[in-house]
Amino acid sequence: MRLALEGGAYVSAGRLLDDLWGADSGNTHLNTLQSKVTMLRRAFSDPTIVTSRGAGYALAVTPAGVDALAASEGAAEASRLSARGDHQSAADLSAATLRLYRGEVLVAAGDGPWVGPHRARLEEVRAELVELHLTSRLRQGDVDTLIGDLGAAVTTYPFREALWELLITALYRAGRQAEALATYQRVREVLATELGLDPGPRLQQLERLILEQDTSLGVPVGSVMGSDQRAGNLPSMTADLIGRAAELATLTELVFCERLVEIVGPGGVGKTATAIAVGRTLALADQSNISGVWLARLENATTADDVVEVLIAAMNSPGGESALLERLRSTAGLVILDNCEHVLDGAASLAVRLLDAAPALRVLCTSQVPLGVEGEIVFELSPLALADAATLFTRRATAQRRTPTSATDVNGVLRICRSLDGLPLAIELAAARTKTLSVEDLTRRLDDRFAVLSDPSSRRPERRRSLRSTISWSYDLLFPDDQRGLWALATFAGGAPLAAVEFVLEALDVPAASTIDVVSRLANRSLLIVDENSDGPERAAGGGELARRAVRYRVLDSIRAFAIEAMTEAGMLEPARAAHAGWFAAAASTSTAGVRSARQAQHLDFARVERANIDAALAWSLTSDPLLGLAIVNGFGWAWVVLGDSRGASRILAALEAAGDTAEPRDRASALLLAGWIEASTGSLELARSHIAAAAELTELTDDPELQARCSYYLAYVVSHSGEFRRAMELTAHSSKIYDDLHRPWDQAASWLFAARAAISAGDQQRSIETTEEVQRWVGTLDDPWLHVRRDAILGELARIQHRFDDAVLHLKRAAERSRRLGFQQTAAYQMASLGRAQCLAGSYDAGLATLELAVAHAEEIGDVRLAALTRVHLGRALRAVGQVARARAILEIASEWHRNFGGGEQAALGECLLATLDAAEGLPGAADHLASLLDKARTQGDSDVQVLALDALGRVALSAGDHATALRLCDSADERMRAGTHFLTSLDRADARWVKAHGPAVPGRRAGSAPRRPATQP
Repeated sequence: MRLALEGGAYVSAGRLLDDLWGADSGNTHLNTLQSKVTMLRRAFSDPTIVTSRGAGYALAVTPAGVDALAASEGAAEASRLSARGDHQSAADLSAATLRLYRGEVLVAAGDGPWVGPHRARLEEVRAELVELHLTSRLRQGDVDTLIGDLGAAVTTYPFREALWELLITALYRAGRQAEALATYQRVREVLATELGLDPGPRLQQLERLILEQDTSLGVPVGSVMGSDQRAGNLPSMTADLIGRAAELATLTELVFCERLVEIVGPGGVGKTATAIAVGRTLALADQSNISGVWLARLENATTADDVVEVLIAAMNSPGGESALLERLRSTAGLVILDNCEHVLDGAASLAVRLLDAAPALRVLCTSQVPLGVEGEIVFELSPLALADAATLFTRRATAQRRTPTSATDVNGVLRICRSLDGLPLAIELAAARTKTLSVEDLTRRLDDRFAVLSDPSSRRPERRRSLRSTISWSYDLLFPDDQRGLWALATFAGGAPLAAVEFVLEALDVPAASTIDVVSRLANRSLLIVDENSDGPERAAGGGELARRAVRYRVLDSIRAFAIEAMTEAGMLEPARAAHAGWFAAAASTSTAGVRSARQAQHLDFARVERANIDAALAWSLTSDPLLGLAIVNGFGWAWVVLGDSRGASRILAALEAAGDTAEPRDRASALLLAGWIEASTGSLELARSHIAAAAELTELTDDPELQARCSYYLAYVVSHSGEFRRAMELTAHSSKIYDDLHRPWDQAASWLFAARAAISAGDQQRSIETTEEVQRWVGTLDDPWLHVRRDAILGELARIQHRFDDAVLHLKRAAERSRRLGFQQTAAYQMASLGRAQCLAGSYDAGLATLELAVAHAEEIGDVRLAALTRVHLGRALRAVGQVARARAILEIASEWHRNFGGGEQAALGECLLATLDAAEGLPGAADHLASLLDKARTQGDSDVQVLALDALGRVALSAGDHATALRLCDSADERMRAGTHFLTSLDRADARWVKAHGPAVPGRRAGSAPRRPATQP
């Protein structure tokens, strides 16, 4: 090595003796030197490569053949290229030259005095190459991907002011002026603390130019965060993603171009953080066609069904998988399935179904192993490079007020990061400890700890052993109360509010007063994550009143798994889960009353935010305390009704099955009623009927009049969805009569609401007025916003059937806007549909069409496919009325297909009739017979709208066959039916009648397309 560093020049024996054995050695080691030269010659295939002349030796190589010398030549040439303005070539050459360096310089040379100058010179060359490479990239405009590399460079070379200049300039050009100025303050502090110096003139001038926003620095780009956010549920990042610029750029391009991309790698490597960063980049990029990004965390999923339900919950999409797929069908969005390795088959199957159903959708998965799906693009995420790992450690340590700056500290950081294999989780846990330990102390303890916990005989991968060792080390340093704090936090799915953690900690024998200190210490050690942007609610222990809080606590997945194992070994898992379930059962006990009060919004937020925890509490209860599980579903059932949470029915039925006959008949009946309501709201009408019938049978065992009344008006709600409005009126009359003898104002108001809806839908003017008056009387005594908006909607529907169309529009618009504002998604969608119909009746067809289209979109977005079908019927009717026949047919066919597949539903007959009228107009065979069948059924059921349209269409068929008399008679019958009262039709809807009267023989005194005048004596 000593000869190679001279690049072929002869080195005297005396100099070699002095360098290798010291100046005082004289000729003592001359024989040793000659022996080593002989050994060196034997080591080469060509012995003549080592030459001698006089009393000196040389290695017959050119400078280009020695990496150390080639590095110096490369640096000089890269500098010349940069000076000529050839920045691309300078960047390429400096990068290639830097690859000659492999770790520390001249490691094999030892620590002799002669090595120092060579090592210092080569380190200086490396620093120059780094500076040249980064400068060339900056001059080419490479800003975004450069910042991370510059951060690593100033960490490695903290006293090279030129690198700090580059970093500050890059931050400014990236639109991050505040960070640029903060970085200037950082270098000023480093120089003052370590060297007692101020920044040089160039750095000081750079700060002034940034403050003045001088154009000589280049134009800063607009802040990306100023872009419009797209739809989705990505969490806000609390820290920059470090060392992943290249991976982020590659993955962003892959997801933009490919449909299924998977990030695979070991646990703790940062797959989730990288996936979120990819999603955010695509969501904020102006050129991206991604319409929304949804993150589904699968850490708590155990089955294929769970995988689907997690995505449904993440997208807040009631209605099951079919509704989810329908919602995504035309969406150019991105779904991130995070942590797939433990539910590989379920995640792979769901990814395929999503991509098959939605041609414009993209799926990004994170997993420790590929899904094994045909066409997948697998991207392996490797541990951080050493420089990036050091930057990550330094950033996190700086946040703890300890900045590694000395040479000893920097080398210690490198040793820590190298020992931890560059895994971000392990590095962050280590950096969190610098608040109380020096880097030197941490290095020593971490090395010792790995030696103690290393298990060469284990069959687990090395990465698992290393990560587990890091977590175990952190865990062992905790106070006993803090260890139990991790246990408590690990009990929760998706995080928890402080009061819930406090409640479970008490069950683990930690005093409630200690909870804040425990959580604070865990947060200081980076062992839990504080989500400060969550707008979820907080609840007092034991189910007290709700109060809004912004902070929730959760632990990383690996730490959670470790804590559960530790808790299991200590025999405390069951007590913790029992306390967890008990806390949510206490919350459930006040949920229904809260949802039916002025504090409705807070209680609904609780049920929404804590969905995963409620499911976890229920899952434990099903096997360990079934009666508690039944109490949980009965408590939260009404919240699920108002939220439109379609999964509520399956939760309730699971609890019922677990409890069996051990539960009280009243509790079982209440659960069946709630399940029936939710099933009816999602279109499962037959299932809803059967469950309400079962509840009615149980009611006979209780002799409970309130329960009997509830069975009646719940069934009224169900049969109304099938168009059985007279039956619904009878049922609500029965329930209201029972409530007259009970003090149940909320149930009385609900019963009258459904009575009014049934009367209005049946076209019973007198009964509609009477029931609406009762609605106003009872709802006026209550503070339930959900009832109030439904009351407003009833007033609008009453105004509609009374032909006060402008009033109807005002009432329904107010109801829809308030429902949307309060988060009643299903109710808002229904009221938008009603508003669209009212606008059409008021003659505002353009506004009505727009509102109906919005209502369909909203219904699909929330997964209410039943409502989407109903609204499509009216949208198709309105499109046909304004002459958009082809589009009307397409819309109506979608609605009718759903009605056929799900056994009918409200307005199913009207949709089928509208399609039949289109068939008749086109002269399709069988259309007349179909219309006649629909007419007979409509007469039996009293469906005025279907009768009018069927009669008009049959008239058109008759006129087309040349039977003028029959055509006019049928249209006259339709006129009479129209006068008797229809729900949604205007003269514009009667296209067939207008055609008959335009093409048939003239009738004295009648204008084409008009109905005959009503005789003066007719009431």
